[in-house]
Amino acid sequence: MLEGVESGIPATADNEKIYGGVATAERPGGTQPKLCIRHVSKSFKSVNGSAYVLEDINLEIREGEFVCIVGPSGCGKTTLLNIVAGLEKADSGEVWSNGHKVNGAGTDRVVIFQEAALFPWLNVVKNVEFGLKLKGINAKQRRETAIQYLKMVHLSKFQKAHIHELSGGMKQRVAIARALAMNPEMLLMDEPFSALDAQTRWILHFELQNIWLKTKKTIMFVTHNIREAVCLADRIVMLSTTPGRVKKEFQIELPRPRDDNDINVAEYSTKIMKELKSEITKVMQCEMDADSCVECDIKCTSVIPEKIDMGGGI
Repeated sequence: MLEGVESGIPATADNEKIYGGVATAERPGGTQPKLCIRHVSKSFKSVNGSAYVLEDINLEIREGEFVCIVGPSGCGKTTLLNIVAGLEKADSGEVWSNGHKVNGAGTDRVVIFQEAALFPWLNVVKNVEFGLKLKGINAKQRRETAIQYLKMVHLSKFQKAHIHELSGGMKQRVAIARALAMNPEMLLMDEPFSALDAQTRWILHFELQNIWLKTKKTIMFVTHNIREAVCLADRIVMLSTTPGRVKKEFQIELPRPRDDNDINVAEYSTKIMKELKSEITKVMQCEMDADSCVECDIKCTSVIPEKIDMGGGI
């Protein structure tokens, strides 16, 4: 059953804990959060002055939890992920990862971007070894670790291949293997499958679910695609229109592995999309030209044709 829950749990004398010096509510089951985001806000300067993209974000992610961040375009999803990664600094608020305050990038948090960002002059296995080499791991151990994770993503037969010989989906699997080889505390994934065709995404959704089931890595995954989020996540966090705030959370109570085309996945997706639709409408209203017929355009774009399933993403 689909259930929307309010973000955060009010701290009481019974459930308040000190996490890295920050008061935080303990989640059901007695587990401490792996990631704590406390009152994070971020603004950017533009020709019209400063504009907030994120405002007072509060979020916790438990160890081993797979959380997807969704929301309308421009709501700050990627900015939030970059702040957690330590690639950007928040204007205010704090991020705590594994009990330590985030002040910059670290090997405990590895980012997988939209593009695979592999080195074209290295073959597949040497791309996976690259981070291990920087850590000073000896050649024999590097190779064994790289092969282990290439087997996990079903690419060990392509270990000697060059990057230009791979398909888009294979490149992303190499990027995932490289990230896993570093044994990070958390994987941060920024729409890693958005540029891929539907068939390849379907394959990688199964691959990523199987990898998560084997490794139980904590994953924060940004996506525009609602059905992708339902297929992958334990919990979906929806951000509002700019400035992004946590609007609602959804627990996804479906067994894994999940299929994008499963009727239960579609049902969850459709219900979540209905919640998101009002935020998308706000974005459209803000982006329209002054001479646009706002009422007509909103009506037209709000009509959902009978045969189109809006659960597939935006």
